Amino acid sequence: MRVMAALALGMLAVMSWADEGEMNPFFPFKNSMETAGPPSVYDQVAILKEIGFDGFDNRNLNDIEDTLKAVDQYGLRLFSVYFTVNIDPGEEAWNPKLPEVLPLMKDRGTILWCNTHSKKYKPSDPAGDELAVPLFQKLADLVAPYGVKVATYPHLNLWVESPQDTVRLADKVNRPNFGSAFNFHHWKALGDRALPLAEVVKLCAPKMFVMSINGAKEPTTIDPLQMDQIDEYCTVVKAFRDAGFRGPIGLQCYKIKEDPKVHLVESMKVWKAMEERLEQK
Repeated sequence: MRVMAALALGMLAVMSWADEGEMNPFFPFKNSMETAGPPSVYDQVAILKEIGFDGFDNRNLNDIEDTLKAVDQYGLRLFSVYFTVNIDPGEEAWNPKLPEVLPLMKDRGTILWCNTHSKKYKPSDPAGDELAVPLFQKLADLVAPYGVKVATYPHLNLWVESPQDTVRLADKVNRPNFGSAFNFHHWKALGDRALPLAEVVKLCAPKMFVMSINGAKEPTTIDPLQMDQIDEYCTVVKAFRDAGFRGPIGLQCYKIKEDPKVHLVESMKVWKAMEERLEQK
């Protein structure tokens, strides 16, 4: 009873990230800083504040105490933690540090965005649900009293690979603080196996907590947003917004060699142009 009450209160506290007429909160992934950014998370967050982002991401609870202090100092939010989960028996399910840091994460609405691994099951194999569902129920119940949410991260070649995998699990886990998610790059990387956007939106949007976008100078690269690709970004974001999604949108970055003061500014220019277009529609 106490767990369910905490779940309900946590969901009420973070039900809507943005008002109906506002754009979704926008934040860069932690890897935006991992190739050419400054080593200090305080310096990283200062850059994000200057550029105009709404918050940041963290990786597997690494130095999360400093990250939380940094976002608080600059008035930003920690929207997500890229969080590793293993569903196979005998494997450590997740970072054992989690219970220790949950009090620091209380009432922030942070999402544990779970990259989910299995050596036993192939990508998207629903036979793994027998192991994964009770594991994710345990995780969702553990974090609920702190207002923390959970979603699985669809990643090519991992057990949770597609957007529809995240929906299947959200339905089976059946916790109000456990939702679905969409990753632009990994959805496109599915190629012929990817569901059309309209179907993905219809499936994901009712329970979706978070999504990502990115640019692609080449089909397999994950780059800053590109102005010549803005039509595609607007189509994807508008489809989810029209379906009611108002959660945070992450900017996925991977091995970008430019200074983040350069490449993140480029992405923010495209994002602002998107805002203008979507406000007119």
